[in-house]
Amino acid sequence: MSGSALTPRERAVLAAVERRQTNPEIAAELFISVRTVESHIASLRRKLAAESRAALVAAARARHEGSVPVPTDTLHGRDDDLSAVRALLERHGWVTIVGPGGVGKTRLGLETAHGDGERTPLVVELEHAAPDDVATRIARALGLEATPGDLQGAVSVALAARPHLLLLDNADRVGPATVAVVGALRMRVPSVRVLVTSRTPLGAPGEAVHTLRPLGAEGADSPACALLSDRLRAAGADAGDPVLVARIAQRLDGLPLALELAASVARHLPLAELDARLARDLATLDRASPAGRHRSLDTAFGWTWDLLSTQEQDVLRRLAALPRTFDMDLAAAVTGPGTTGVVLRLLDHSLIVPTRTHPGRFRLLAVMREFVHARTEASTIREVLELHAVAVTETARAFIRTARTDASASASHRSAVLCPEVNAALRWMIAAGHPDAMALAADLAVGVEQYGADIDSIDALTDAARDEGVLASATPQQLLAVGMALAFVDIDLVRSLADRAAAGAADDDGTRAAEQLAAWAAAYRGDVETALMHCAAAERLVGEHGGDWDRGAILQARGIALRAGATPDRAAALAAFTASMRAYARAGDLVHVNNVRYMMASVAAEHPDDRERAIGWAAQARAAAEAMQNPHETAHAQLVQAGLGLAGAGDLGDLVDAFRRLGDLRCLHRALMLRAAAAAQPRERIGHLSEALEIATNARDPARQIAAADALVRALAAASDRIGTLAALDRLGALAGAEHARAACPAELLADFAGRGAPA
Repeated sequence: MSGSALTPRERAVLAAVERRQTNPEIAAELFISVRTVESHIASLRRKLAAESRAALVAAARARHEGSVPVPTDTLHGRDDDLSAVRALLERHGWVTIVGPGGVGKTRLGLETAHGDGERTPLVVELEHAAPDDVATRIARALGLEATPGDLQGAVSVALAARPHLLLLDNADRVGPATVAVVGALRMRVPSVRVLVTSRTPLGAPGEAVHTLRPLGAEGADSPACALLSDRLRAAGADAGDPVLVARIAQRLDGLPLALELAASVARHLPLAELDARLARDLATLDRASPAGRHRSLDTAFGWTWDLLSTQEQDVLRRLAALPRTFDMDLAAAVTGPGTTGVVLRLLDHSLIVPTRTHPGRFRLLAVMREFVHARTEASTIREVLELHAVAVTETARAFIRTARTDASASASHRSAVLCPEVNAALRWMIAAGHPDAMALAADLAVGVEQYGADIDSIDALTDAARDEGVLASATPQQLLAVGMALAFVDIDLVRSLADRAAAGAADDDGTRAAEQLAAWAAAYRGDVETALMHCAAAERLVGEHGGDWDRGAILQARGIALRAGATPDRAAALAAFTASMRAYARAGDLVHVNNVRYMMASVAAEHPDDRERAIGWAAQARAAAEAMQNPHETAHAQLVQAGLGLAGAGDLGDLVDAFRRLGDLRCLHRALMLRAAAAAQPRERIGHLSEALEIATNARDPARQIAAADALVRALAAASDRIGTLAALDRLGALAGAEHARAACPAELLADFAGRGAPA
């Protein structure tokens, strides 16, 4: 017969036998006769197939181990946490696992208890316990019957009978009572190990705390993706699209409960629809069972929300209204003075979590932010966003004052932290029509130029550069800063900014800024004559109304122009770049010194006789960029090295991904062209060239559009794709003229091409 059929009295007798009590001791404890005890023991031996009292003790231990309700599905990404908790238990004897709702604290506790081969596990659920009920629940788990005597004493005797691991799950609501009971038990039974799960540390003497974070969700091979894929398959849902799985896992911040809920919902919705719904809101994440606090995110988080004071709820609302991460200074700026202690308490409650990459910065999980937003007035959110924008603007302005002369790795790191905040603030300012939007855009542009771009910053700058309300108050100097940062993204946009700067120039300094920006726009369009004309005009004014930095930028534009066009003047371009480096060096801008060095390496690499100089300059540029920890300049140098075919340049696929992240369309085009040249399969080559053509089109860069279209015609012809080749020739003709297209047309297709309207 199964041991699950034991009566309550039989379970109590078995627990006493496990504690090595004699029959008279059991009779005294349970207020029954010795004969009754003997009857119960005989029944236990039959039910548990135990031939001796020792076998009954072993059966009792086995029942404890089997009573730990560990789920049978795979535990993903928690090996390090399991090891850490077990080490803390051995060292301290009491560990509290803390973390936000739904992060998997109970599961980790159960896995720890189940895997402890030296101690008898004892699981006590405290979610619905009252403060005076903690000891009673432990006694009940031990099989002790309630007695009018010293209950904690009886529990201590039971725990001392053999080594125990006591798991007290969900102790949040009875924290002080748990501290008192556990403290007393540990005084009486030093051998007992105690594991507690709670959303906040209990603050007891001798308590070690292990903070459980959400699963890593970066990349398709992350633990969060593995968990979501596993649960999707178990639910009978489609897990076949790794891109969608990865996007959902990242959108849900790797929170295990949210991933479980998503898998449950995916039984009814296609994964693409689920992803689209989650992008709008997380109300989709609900299920019929199990009932209780894990039925939905609302029930999971509401359990903790109800434990917060009114002040804590108000501070959390304001922090949830912040668009990104925050440090303590920013938290104080939006929550008011004297709230630092409240913020720290919210950290203890696991409602705020540290960021993975930037120490000292914090955030709300996306799912928690949405929960809190639903409980926040719209006016509060607007107020917080304005306070955020003002605080970020002041921080950015102070940072940019020294950006041109600070090439340190710490400045690069600070820029990486600050840029997302500036982007969010700038977008809010644009939407709100804030008068400081253009000033913030100009500061962001300087940061992008100095420390490296990213696609989010480029998008924010582009939004500002196309917004008439923002541009209405822009000075030529601000337009120059924004235009130079966007020069590798959209040449037509830069030219329009230059025209606006010229129209708004009210003095010689404004005229110089306008001429300088016009020179950059023309240089990158390959319009050599126009670029040199604007460079000359800007140089005439820079002596009186500029300085070494502006002189360096003008000379750099001259070098870019001289290397462009139908007949590049390499020697003159290198001379202009050399003079530009010297001017930037006098200004103290080592980042732009290195940027020009990269351009010199790129020019030299175009001629076989200059290969050695190209290799040397590229190596210098890369070493300097890596020392600065500047990802953009590092990628620039690697691009030259890849073009030279150097072994240490790095993988071309990684370079393509890097420039895509940076938002640098010009260098993305160059990397795709190199990747196409290195491709072994024609179809792969055609794919890279097609993307390069689209990138150049998006950047409105005619020279690069023509280069990609030329190469695409050759690749399609080599693949014997007649229709594709003719279509590519049509596009090339539209870009470069019919004569150019005719010259590129394979001989065997000339008749067909002429029949489509091209000159014979």
